[in-house]
Amino acid sequence: MSGKPVKIIALLLLFVAFLLSSPVLAAPRRIVSLSPVGTEILYMLNQGGNVVGVTDFCDYPPEARRVPKVGGFTGISLENLISMTPDLVVLQDIHEELASKLSGLGVPYVMAKQESVEDVYRSILAVGAACSAGELAERRAADIKSSIALIAEKTASLPKRSVLLCVSREPGEPRISAFFAAGGKTFYDELIALAGGENVLKNASAAYPKISAEGLVSLDPEVVIDLAGDGAYYHSSGNIDRDALFAEERLRGQWLSGPKVRAVRGGRVSVLCGTVYLRPGPRIPEILKAFAAAIHPEAEL
Repeated sequence: MSGKPVKIIALLLLFVAFLLSSPVLAAPRRIVSLSPVGTEILYMLNQGGNVVGVTDFCDYPPEARRVPKVGGFTGISLENLISMTPDLVVLQDIHEELASKLSGLGVPYVMAKQESVEDVYRSILAVGAACSAGELAERRAADIKSSIALIAEKTASLPKRSVLLCVSREPGEPRISAFFAAGGKTFYDELIALAGGENVLKNASAAYPKISAEGLVSLDPEVVIDLAGDGAYYHSSGNIDRDALFAEERLRGQWLSGPKVRAVRGGRVSVLCGTVYLRPGPRIPEILKAFAAAIHPEAEL
């Protein structure tokens, strides 16, 4: 037998011994989160002290950055994961294959989904139930619902402006050439509607279609919202100044120097920097408020 299988078997035996020697707990005490949204939920539910492993992308709250890392979203080593002896693993919906492996090993897990606002609520409740924090999870979910309803109420009677939401593009280009945007039946489409807008791609067949400069002209949105992400996660083969590359004024200028669609002519181009806007999770009200301000700056939010 080769060395690697022996090592894996030894780790599995160690994990089983850990489970058998541990007292029955009311809540997990060694949680590994493979989802940035799941990590946010765990800390929101006062479980941060029990989190022993997170992904390289789990950057909120700030204290999560100090937790040992298990890797990125994909290519998670099952061997490394088991060596952390988790009694709960929080997954994202891209981890279906890993979920089946954990089931086979008897490792408890919960799946955090984020395709809709309702998915986020359900994920909060599911993580809460798995951590014996069900009542707190219900209160937190209710608070989020109330905040969303309040923002939506303030934009409900305002004109529905057409919105294009860019979710990914190459920031190094001198001007906008091609990008990916949010289509219908997505979390973002739902938030655009709640913010008082109408998604110009609501009838797109793809969830996140690729749009060319010519396509932007034909869509002619009244509002453009650009989710720029965080420069810290940007990778380039050359030496770059990330701060300069992701400067909000520069990113907005790329749109303003491009096709003269209604959003450009009217100055309704908003660049939102930060990973919060890419994470459908407990901070939905913050995302929604930013969208509403971009679509309806006249609203009192």
